[in-house]
Amino acid sequence: MHEPYFYAKTGQIFQLFTGLSSIGAWEELIDEAVGAVQGACRENADKNDLRLCYYAAALANLRYRQILGARGAAEPTYAGQIPQKRDDRGTCTLAQALVTEYRKAAAPLLRDGGFVFLGVR
Repeated sequence: MHEPYFYAKTGQIFQLFTGLSSIGAWEELIDEAVGAVQGACRENADKNDLRLCYYAAALANLRYRQILGARGAAEPTYAGQIPQKRDDRGTCTLAQALVTEYRKAAAPLLRDGGFVFLGVR
């Protein structure tokens, strides 16, 4: 079960990123992103921290942009018409940059998979 504030705030930020008037059909993307971010949190992290909301919204936005890009690549053309050249790589690149930046901002609240080699004599 997700924190109600976290889920609602992530949805608002997702709308800001996408420009959608409502999240409607995209709720599953937000649900997935919220679950992924909350699952990656440190045990003592405040799960309602705004940095985590922005990170989850950025993840959902990236998935949204990837889906739109895939749909655009599969749009049919009709006899005699020239297909519209549609390139969503730019929006996906920007969405990935948002994920990277918000991941950095939320890093103190997230577990990392890193480890340190120590030299022992």
